[in-house]
Amino acid sequence: MSIVLATTIDIAATPEEVWEVLSDFSGYGEWSNFSRIDGEPELGSALKMRMPGFWFSSTVTAVTAGRELQWSAKILTAGLFLGEHNFTLERLAGGSTRLHNTETFSGSLTRPFEGFFAKNHNEGGYAAFNQALKRRVEARAARTLVPALAS
Repeated sequence: MSIVLATTIDIAATPEEVWEVLSDFSGYGEWSNFSRIDGEPELGSALKMRMPGFWFSSTVTAVTAGRELQWSAKILTAGLFLGEHNFTLERLAGGSTRLHNTETFSGSLTRPFEGFFAKNHNEGGYAAFNQALKRRVEARAARTLVPALAS
């Protein structure tokens, strides 16, 4: 059994500008619903992640700067429980970005936690992250643009 939770959002900034914020784990506590992420966005890097109420560990499983970031977490074995979180950045016409934010849960423990995952998704966990990322990136892009226009 697997559960896939997927959201998308368009951000008025380039994929490179989105990537700069998305891959800056040390800044997550300032803007995201992740209270903290310790680690680096490098393939194979171990991450220690803090969400409201709990800590968990993940491993970075895919990194392509400006395009994709993925991490995964398991409980004992992937057959028991595996969560894979993927961010994909798609360049749109006009220089903006579409962020695809997807989480796939699989393994035998998925069914008992299905309600928890659905509740988090439905109550805005992923959408809230997307909105916060959009606000952060667009605010930074606006600050960069203003001095350039004044020149």
